[in-house]
Amino acid sequence: MQDRPAAGRVAVILAVLALLLWPLPSSAGASRVLLPLPQDKKPLPAFVFVPQQGVNHPIPGVVVAVGVGGQMIPHYHEYCQLLANRGFAVILIDPSNYPEELVPGPYSWDRGLGYIRGSINQGVVAGRLFFGLDWYLEGMKAGVDFLCNWPLVDRHRIAISGFSQPANAALTYACKDPRIKSVVWNYGGSPWVMPYDPWRLPPVQIFHGEKDEVYDVKYARRLALNLMSNMRYYELNIYPGEKHMFNVYYDARRGENRFMKPALLDAFERLVRFLGNTLAVPCR
Repeated sequence: MQDRPAAGRVAVILAVLALLLWPLPSSAGASRVLLPLPQDKKPLPAFVFVPQQGVNHPIPGVVVAVGVGGQMIPHYHEYCQLLANRGFAVILIDPSNYPEELVPGPYSWDRGLGYIRGSINQGVVAGRLFFGLDWYLEGMKAGVDFLCNWPLVDRHRIAISGFSQPANAALTYACKDPRIKSVVWNYGGSPWVMPYDPWRLPPVQIFHGEKDEVYDVKYARRLALNLMSNMRYYELNIYPGEKHMFNVYYDARRGENRFMKPALLDAFERLVRFLGNTLAVPCR
């Protein structure tokens, strides 16, 4: 990727300084920041998570990229905070920068009219990607730039975890930015809109539910075969009977919690081990 112009780099640094001057709350939760985008585009909203136990040295950073409106979903916030507590600085973004006022609320996105509305939003973004993807990758870069300019973060240890639609964008972006040391690909679809060069990819971890109702599991197997054929390191994790979002979602309104989901717990521990190995982080 081309370096951001000097004015853009200054804007990133100012965003980091704003975070430093407005400290994270001591309780569970995140700080909201606005990331600058090129050409005076509307800033990209993001949420930042750090270890609750405190930090006394630079730590690895992880960009968690989710689909339209996903940065508002409590399940992703919990996922990011738990990951941060294992020794990472985490930034949660929706690379599409879809207008927040058009996405379902945090407690209405997974059923009824909220689900329909969210599906339409996803389709709008997919249609726009058909005509070009540079605008989408700018969102990825904004998250990486923020982490690399944050004194808390070791800029030489950065990973991207993409969920659903952004999963393939994570592959495409990682081919273009040598700062990315590993990629986590969570139940993405066909990469025909977002091509990637496997020879330029860092280690890749793949998660997919065998019964995924959004993207067929064949895409995970196809990605694994492509990586194997090109002698790239990868880890393939396919979970029998699991559907889309299996590694973050549980239905709290039906009394569920994450500890009632063995696949969710297992996938999280595999994630932490993978990031620990690829970013050289001691296991906790």
